[in-house]
Amino acid sequence: MTTPKIFIVGLDAATLSLIRPWAEQGLLPHFDRLLKDGASGALSSTLPPITPPAWTSFMTGKNPGKHGLFHFVEPQPGAYTLRYTNAGSRKARTLWRILSDAGYTVGVMNTPFTYPPEPVNGFQISGMDTPSPESPFIHPPSLRKELEQAIGKISLDIRYLGFMSTDERRDQVLAEIEKLDRQWTEAGLYLLEKHPADVMMFTYTSVDTAQHYFWHYMDPHHFLHDPQGVSLYGKTILQVYQRMDDAIGRFMKRLPKETTVVVVSDHGAGPISDRLVYLNRHLSQLGLLKYRDHPNRWSPERAIQKLLRRVDSLLRGSLSSRQKSALARLFPRLRQKVETSSTSFAAIDWSSTKAYCSEMLASPPNIWINLKGARPSGIVEPHEYKTLIDKISKSLYELKDPRTAQPVIKRVYHRDEIYQGPYADQAPDLTLDWWSDDAFATRPSFPEDRNEPVVVIRDRKPPKGSEWSGTHRLEGTLIIQGEAIKQGDRVNQAGIIDLAPTLLHLLGLPVPDDMDGRVLTDLIRPDFMDKHPIRYQKTAQGEPGQEPGAEYSDEESSKIEERLKGLGYIE
Repeated sequence: MTTPKIFIVGLDAATLSLIRPWAEQGLLPHFDRLLKDGASGALSSTLPPITPPAWTSFMTGKNPGKHGLFHFVEPQPGAYTLRYTNAGSRKARTLWRILSDAGYTVGVMNTPFTYPPEPVNGFQISGMDTPSPESPFIHPPSLRKELEQAIGKISLDIRYLGFMSTDERRDQVLAEIEKLDRQWTEAGLYLLEKHPADVMMFTYTSVDTAQHYFWHYMDPHHFLHDPQGVSLYGKTILQVYQRMDDAIGRFMKRLPKETTVVVVSDHGAGPISDRLVYLNRHLSQLGLLKYRDHPNRWSPERAIQKLLRRVDSLLRGSLSSRQKSALARLFPRLRQKVETSSTSFAAIDWSSTKAYCSEMLASPPNIWINLKGARPSGIVEPHEYKTLIDKISKSLYELKDPRTAQPVIKRVYHRDEIYQGPYADQAPDLTLDWWSDDAFATRPSFPEDRNEPVVVIRDRKPPKGSEWSGTHRLEGTLIIQGEAIKQGDRVNQAGIIDLAPTLLHLLGLPVPDDMDGRVLTDLIRPDFMDKHPIRYQKTAQGEPGQEPGAEYSDEESSKIEERLKGLGYIE
C-alpha cells in the first residue's frame, strides 16, 4: 500500500506570531514538537497577500504574472463589470499536475482555488471557490458517495458572518465552524486510511475566519476592543489553533516516521487599522474620476440607490444564510440592483474618468487606469500613462494621518514591480500597501460624499454589528519536519513560490525552469543535498494550465458572491 512521502497541512492565514508563543506555553503541543524537530520560519506571501494568488502561487511556484490569478474577481472582457475567478482562471500547471504526470499519486482536500477539480492521479476535493455542495467538486466523482457514506453529507464554508450581531449568533457561527473543522479532519483521516497518496494536502480555513472576526476580543490594544466580550471570545482564536493542533496530532499518529510533514499558510494575520481611506473619493477630488450626476442635485436615481444600500446593509446584518439565499432566489433582479447600488461603479461616468478603484472589495485597494485600447471607454492616451501614474502615486503618499501628520500609505507599487510574465498586464496598474502594520482599510465611496475627507479615523469603541477586526499580513507560516530536513533551524527569506520547487526536489524530481521559486536549500540537510543536487527541466513554451471553460454560470456566480460577502471579502 502507498504511504505518504509528503503530507501537507494548509492553514489559511496561520501566523507564527501566535503559534510560537502559544507552543512555548504548552498550549499547542503538536506544533511545538514540529517546531523543535524541524525547520520553521516566516513565509512571504504574494503582493498583495490574499487567498487566490497566494495559494495559486504555492501550487505553481510562479508569481501571478505567470499564472494569471490576481484576486477573487477579474474584469469581464470588454466591460467594467467584474466576474468571479476560480481555478479555471489559472494558466499554469500545478504541483499536483506535475506530480501526476511524473507517476506520483496525489490527494488534495479543501485547498482554495482548486475548483473545478483537476483529473489528477489520485483525488482532489475543491476548496472555497466551489459554488455549492451540489457542484461537481470532487474528483473522481465516485469518491463523493463513498465519503458521504463514511462521514455524512459534506458541508462547505460558513456564510454570512455578518449575521453575528449578538452573542447567541456568534456562538451559533462558532459552533458551525467547529463542526466544519471536525468534518474535514474526519474526512482527512478516512482518506489517509482508504486512499493514501504519495503527496497529500488537507487545508483548513477556520483560522482565517476566526482572526478576521475575533481579533479585537483577544487584543486589548485594538481600537475595536470589547472588554465585555473577552470572557466569552478572548480565547476564540486560540481555541481554533488548538483544534488545528489536535488535527495535526491525529494525522501524525497515522503517518510513517519517514513522511515529511509540512504546515503552510498562504499569508499571516494582524489587527485591522483604524484609518479609513476612500480611494474613489480621492480620485474624484483630484478630478480623475467623474460621476454622472451633479454633487448637489437631487435625483430619483440617487435616492433609490441610497435606499437600496440601506436595505442591503439591513438585510446582511439581520438575516441568516438560509434566509438571504431564499430571498436572492425569489427576487434575483432585486438582488442585482441592490448589489449594483452598493458600489460607486453604478454612478461613474466612464467617458470622463481617468482612474478608478473597485471598492466592492474589502481588500486589496487597487487602482486601474482607464487606458485607451485597454478599457472599453478608455480615455487615457498611452503617452499620458506614466505621468498619470506618477501623479496618482505622489498624491497617495501625501495622504496624512490627521493625528500624527505621518503618511497613511507606506508604499505604492506599479504592477511591473511585483508581476512578471505573460499575464502581468491583466493586473491592476497600482497596488497600495494595506498589509503592513498600522496601514489602512478602505470603504466604498459614493457620489453624494465626494467632498468629504478622504482619510477618516474611526472611533475607539466596540463594533455594534459584525465586521472585520483582523486582516492579512505579508508573512505567513512554514514549518517542515522530515528525515531530509534540518532540526530546530530557522528558515530565512522563504517565499510561498519556493514551496513547489522545494517539494519537487525532496521527491527527487527536476524543477521546471519557468518556476519563479527556488529550492529552500537552507532548510535541507547538507548530506541530502550532496547526494541529490538540484536538477532543472526545460519547460515547453505555452504549457497549458487548467482546462478552459470553467467560468461560473450566473447561478454559480450568485452563490460565490454570497459566500464572499459572508466572509467579508466584498463590501
